[in-house]
Amino acid sequence: MKNMQEFTVKNLNREKILKQVLKLGKISDIRFDEDCLRFKVPLKLKKRVEKILEKNGMAVLESRQVGTIAFLKKSILRWGVIIPIILFCVFSSVLNFFIFKYQVVGNELVSTQEVLQILEDNNVSGIILKSKINALQIENALQKIDKVSLVSVIIRGNTLLINIKEKVYNEEYEEHGEFAPICSDYDGIITQITPIQGTVLVKVGQTVKKGQQLVVPQITDTSGQTLFVKPMADIKADVFITTTQEVEDNTVQMIDTGKSFARKEITICGLPIYQETHQVELTHCRTEQTLNYLCDGLILPIIIKTTTFYEQECHEIENYFQKNKKQILDECKQKTRQLVKDYEIIKDEYQTVTNMAGINRITSTVVVNKSIC
Repeated sequence: MKNMQEFTVKNLNREKILKQVLKLGKISDIRFDEDCLRFKVPLKLKKRVEKILEKNGMAVLESRQVGTIAFLKKSILRWGVIIPIILFCVFSSVLNFFIFKYQVVGNELVSTQEVLQILEDNNVSGIILKSKINALQIENALQKIDKVSLVSVIIRGNTLLINIKEKVYNEEYEEHGEFAPICSDYDGIITQITPIQGTVLVKVGQTVKKGQQLVVPQITDTSGQTLFVKPMADIKADVFITTTQEVEDNTVQMIDTGKSFARKEITICGLPIYQETHQVELTHCRTEQTLNYLCDGLILPIIIKTTTFYEQECHEIENYFQKNKKQILDECKQKTRQLVKDYEIIKDEYQTVTNMAGINRITSTVVVNKSIC
């Protein structure tokens, strides 16, 4: 393949241009299209032809190199991109067969160095092929450590992850030789589960009732053997704290009429020695009591107890709930909030009102996310 330069120019004054180019040397592959002229010249004449075209004001639509050199340039450029990609894919695939990093989690009583030493004793250390790792063998070896309750070995990418669950020592349970399951202290919807030890029976999003078992005191090791351990977990849930109140549409309110009378009684050591006996009949009344200590310093204290009776009348208030709805709802909301502890954060709150036979049932609910065990 000869090294040529191909030009594509506007099809104007083509005879004149071709004559000038022919004077420079050989020209080949001359083609006339509808509105353009194509021709090839030796690569060494490229600059001289460009000057002729520029001098004659010819618009160059395309100028490209053809031949061996052009082919080599394209090949080098193309394979210069493809080869690194191929090498990277091959290198990544090869690396995926090896373990480069060791990570130990969940250990507090057992040192990481002790775990790595056991791995080394089982010919697992440094950079090693994944195919040479026997997870069951490693788990059995680590299970022999006195402080270890459960071990799981997982290959995650180029990392060997050793997850250790240590034994929990509790004198109270050891003496009785048994463990009690963890039960829910509240009704709620599970939002977060952090298992520590034992078998979790619930999952996130599940509704649980107060007293329902959450974690049982047993686990199954890799050999299928059931072990009894103290259950431990941090389980949080959205707990619904609810209060209800019933208010009638129309209500009766007691109002003082302004009439009242007092009755006195004298006692010594709680025993009455004098009491007024006159009677006043009141249909509705409210009472107040006051105590007056006459002789606090004596061995036998004398107390005058005064009971005041205030007459009241019944007044029916129509549309009481609608007129005082905002106040009633606020009072019910505050009553519910009083059940929330100071350190708890209210996640949501809402109220519902249902009316049946003239009685409005207000349900005020506060949602708190808290630990339920």
